Amino acid sequence: MKITAHKVVSGKKVEYDGRSGLFEETASRERFKSDNFRELELDFAVGMSDRKAAARINRLRREAGGIIPTTLRNNVEHEGMTIQRQKEALAEKALLSNGFTVDAEIVQPEKFIQDERKYMDPEIVRKAAEARNIRLFESDAYEDPETSVNISIDDVCVKRQSEMRPRDDTQEQPKRVNNTVIHIQHNDHKCLLNAKSIPAAIKLLIGLLLNSQLLTKQLVFFTDGARDIHSWIIKLFPFANFKIILDWYHLSKKCREQLSMILYGSKARNAFLDKLLPCLWFGNVAGAICLLSKLEPKQVRNQSLLNKLIDYLERVREYIPNYALRKELGLRNSSNLGEKSNDLLVAARQKHNGMSWSNSGSLAFTAVTAAAYNDELAQYIRAGCVSLQLTLVA
Repeated sequence: MKITAHKVVSGKKVEYDGRSGLFEETASRERFKSDNFRELELDFAVGMSDRKAAARINRLRREAGGIIPTTLRNNVEHEGMTIQRQKEALAEKALLSNGFTVDAEIVQPEKFIQDERKYMDPEIVRKAAEARNIRLFESDAYEDPETSVNISIDDVCVKRQSEMRPRDDTQEQPKRVNNTVIHIQHNDHKCLLNAKSIPAAIKLLIGLLLNSQLLTKQLVFFTDGARDIHSWIIKLFPFANFKIILDWYHLSKKCREQLSMILYGSKARNAFLDKLLPCLWFGNVAGAICLLSKLEPKQVRNQSLLNKLIDYLERVREYIPNYALRKELGLRNSSNLGEKSNDLLVAARQKHNGMSWSNSGSLAFTAVTAAAYNDELAQYIRAGCVSLQLTLVA
């Protein structure tokens, strides 16, 4: 049989189409891209600008004319959106196969069976408490790190590229593109996920936990205190064994920033922080609120902000553990892995001066970077697919 670029027809049945049988289909005037070329595009796009990546590829290939930065950007965006759609399809399949809706809500939560809860040895907790001179503690408040799954969720925004510039202020477009990044780790396995919103990211997360058979375990969420992150976790994980821990850095930072505007002068603020932060470090939220409530009116510059800080501590009270005892036990107190993941997937590539991004472009480049850090690019290039599971930490 003669293979050409046209359909070979026997009667009315198409037996072979040479245009797509040996090579991928291309648009008019579009060049065919080999696997090696695609791998170079995605690999270079992770760590450098389109202009630098195009120059590097052209030097390696020594091809006349070469690829221009705009074409490279379009190619990477196409590949990134393909990767993201595959992740979403895998998550949806896992959800529908395990009694969830497409919106990641469980249909019959009463039938969900959790693993038996496992905690650190009470004797180990007691000795750690004695070492820090802690008298009041709950031994069952400290998860067994070997059987729990640590999850850090963080949001990041980059400058948005306007598609139009209306004169009417009421039609003004959003100035930022949102990305949500999740870092998941269980023992020596981990994965990075990204999505355009918190609910979309949590949908991927539940799909990954189902595929990795980890949804029944103790889930420990580390967050920066954002109200929307907390509300989505509570909404979509009511059936699971989970707890939320407020990142210590963000808690102490918020107190410092707010007290700078509440009290008169840095000396008064620092003196008060020396009393407030130890209360919070040892999980004594009631004591911290009591200290704030007893501030004399003559010390307070802004009573409204003081009330807001007290309300904030009341709202996040259940997410503030005994950080001192957790540290003594070798447990995490920080969401810094989520922050670092955001730096790796989004900020390092998309937050340079003068850059602006479309919604699809930002999501696509983040998806490519996540696939690179999950060590999935080679699999995607060679097999045309990605996975939605934890991978062994290199």
